[in-house]
Amino acid sequence: MDSDVIIIGGGMAGLAAAWFLAPSATVTLIEREAALGYHSSGRSAAQFTVGITQPTMRRLAQASRPFFDQPPAGFAPEPLLSPRGSLSVGRAGQEARLHAKHDRLASVGATARHVGRDEALALFPALRPDKVTAGVFEPGAMDIDVDMLLQGYARGARGRGTRIVTDVAIAAIAREGARWVVRTAAESFSAPLLLNAAGAWVDDVTRQAGLAPIGIVPHRRTAFTFAGPAAASGWPHVNTVDHNWYIKPETGRLMGSLADATPTEPCDAWAEDLDVAQAIENIEQDTTFAITRPLSTWAGLRSFLADQEPVAGTRADAPGFFWLAGQGGCGILTSPALGEATAALMLGRELPEGLRALGVTPADLSPGRATLTR
Repeated sequence: MDSDVIIIGGGMAGLAAAWFLAPSATVTLIEREAALGYHSSGRSAAQFTVGITQPTMRRLAQASRPFFDQPPAGFAPEPLLSPRGSLSVGRAGQEARLHAKHDRLASVGATARHVGRDEALALFPALRPDKVTAGVFEPGAMDIDVDMLLQGYARGARGRGTRIVTDVAIAAIAREGARWVVRTAAESFSAPLLLNAAGAWVDDVTRQAGLAPIGIVPHRRTAFTFAGPAAASGWPHVNTVDHNWYIKPETGRLMGSLADATPTEPCDAWAEDLDVAQAIENIEQDTTFAITRPLSTWAGLRSFLADQEPVAGTRADAPGFFWLAGQGGCGILTSPALGEATAALMLGRELPEGLRALGVTPADLSPGRATLTR
């Protein structure tokens, strides 16, 4: 089957790119799992925040906010965001980290304020007073309806003519003349442009195409849910500024995490019992929660490059081959900006105005940037 673009990967990244490409190009998207968004996209904490350490990722998040606030007509039946707020707390001696968090938020125009112990406890009453000195509160942080977002991209891409093929393993990828050819057991797909959005498997796909990998390293993150007071559903997301744990309130329960990032091979990740136990111990030390038994446990993969910034673009040695990778756990909240940027780069256009206004350049996203080889 011939098209203008082949996308490998049916997670949030690949679907967002398909949605933005489809008005201008015929697109075929190939996903090896039976369900879209099966791996990282379906295991996210689903938080929108711009309090991100890496500057390019932070700008991508800020540029994505207008899409979330006012999605295109017909994209989603309900709002994509719901109010939550995000509180980062610290102990004595961690004031510099809290000031850095505040400055990061302010750098992209987000509202943030320093809070003392009393206000931190008022915002999240389960915190132990002796474990909190101060905090930073981001009132504009939100919950994201991840499934609605994923389905909006998929439904919109299909409605714009994209063919989405699932439950298909790729047997070979080859450059034939001016086109990339992707072969499966049942069918061959051909296009002048190929987008590698395979998440943790990005480097595997790159090698399959006969190209040098970009240096993706998947990291496992552990999460679980536990029972909490009914009032907790209205509390903000909370984390320690040293990333020792975080908690996100949900309807009828809370989600907790060790905030871990353990390097691993690409896989269908599962929570390790020791990691869950460590997360529970960390949370119980700093809060009044007594977690007798998790309601559920799981793990997801967050894929990073050396500089922990994302990639969207191509390399001189890979004509027509593009990467969209390295979102490091921020792929959902940056999907509008990264999807639109990727489409623009593949179609030979300028980056979107919102990104240019924030100072993001193609070089910042390039898989050929020097930081990838450090």
